[in-house]
Amino acid sequence: MEDKIVTLKNYDTIVKAMFDQEILRANHIECFINNEQLVELYPMFADIDEGLKIVVFEKDLEKAQKVLEEYHRSIEENV
Repeated sequence: MEDKIVTLKNYDTIVKAMFDQEILRANHIECFINNEQLVELYPMFADIDEGLKIVVFEKDLEKAQKVLEEYHRSIEENV
């Protein structure tokens, strides 16, 4: 059976996407940034096809959402 890949989150900058990618990887969630090279070379494509996005395996979607939500909530509480 083939694992389905789904979009976890869309981003407007590569820095934000890479930051979340590292958080997910630190929590053992496989992921990658889709459209990274296209948007870096041609920023006008960021508004087309949802720009940058992190994709994960469908089986990891809920865990990935929870990890990012908890991490960003803890950051906001400490600011």
